[in-house]
Order: sequence, then structure tokens, then C-alpha cells
Amino acid sequence: MSTESLPFESDDGTISVDLILPESMRELLAKPFGPVVSEEELSKQLLGCGRIFTVGDIVTATLIGKGKPPDIMIFDYKTKRGPFEEIEEVLRGVEGRKVTVTNPPGKLTAELWNAIAKAIGSERRTKIYVRGEEDLASLVCVKLGSMGDCVIYGIPDEGIAIIRIDPGIREKVRDVLRQMTVAYQG
Repeated sequence: MSTESLPFESDDGTISVDLILPESMRELLAKPFGPVVSEEELSKQLLGCGRIFTVGDIVTATLIGKGKPPDIMIFDYKTKRGPFEEIEEVLRGVEGRKVTVTNPPGKLTAELWNAIAKAIGSERRTKIYVRGEEDLASLVCVKLGSMGDCVIYGIPDEGIAIIRIDPGIREKVRDVLRQMTVAYQG
């Protein structure tokens, strides 16, 4: 896990607050943090990755279909805001612990963050079903993953974004997380 904690982060990488994405940051996060590749190029781009984390139903199903089930899969049974029940059948054939969390759009809940932290700290493959929206989960994966791990997410109608965790991308993500609004629970 990352060694430099954020002000709201515990030593074990967990948090006890929810984070809200300010409206002013939505445009920044609409741009991919890594190269965007086609499905055909994906296997080649994954060479040398440590662990693989997917955020999104289609990209998760794609990797499983290629015989490369990710170490951590984060999905919401939706694609382009519409239902995607096919992922359930695809996931059924993959061994691993399944966790269900709630995360509304535009937020990173402590529940989602901590489920990712626990999954990263585990040797077991983990499937995280998000009731709500999983889009911001890639930030947590980059923040908590190890150098060389790869975070993969889909860009609708464009391709697949691949983030290979390195010090530069981790600092960029830390900066985004620092700018999010902390919503204390209580």
C-alpha cells in the first residue's frame, strides 16, 4: 500500500469519512489518466503488470473473457447507465470473495474505499459489487495499489484506459483526492 497518507486516511489505508467530488473537478476526471487502447491491444498492454484491478462491468467481462480474471473487480451491473446483467453470469465462473457496498454518484464512500483497501491487502481475488456508481473507485485503486499494478477502466465509445501505477500518477491521484470535499459522518 501507499506510504504517504492523506489527512483523512488511517495508517492501515482505511478512511472514516465520505469524499464528494466537487463539480469543478468533473471535467478533469472525464479525461483518462492513462493511455486508451482497443480491446485488441489490451493483452499486450497488460504485460508486466503486477496485480490487475478493473473498474467497470464491460472491462471486467472483457478481461475474464480473455482468460485474464482481474485480482480486484469493481462493478455495478450497469454500462452507460443502463443495465448489464450479463456480468453476473460471467462473474459466477470466477473464484473469489464477493463484497457488496453502497456508493452514490459523485462520491467515494468510506464503505467503498475500505472494501478496496481490504481487497488490496488480501491474497484472495475480490469482486466488489457497488450499489450506485463505481466510477471514482479507480482513484482508490491507484492510491492504495502497489507500484506496477494496473488499473483498467472503460471509456464509453472510445476504448479501455490503462493506468500503470507509478510515482507520477500516484501523486496526480493524491492531488485529486486532496481536493475532494470531506463529508464527516455522524
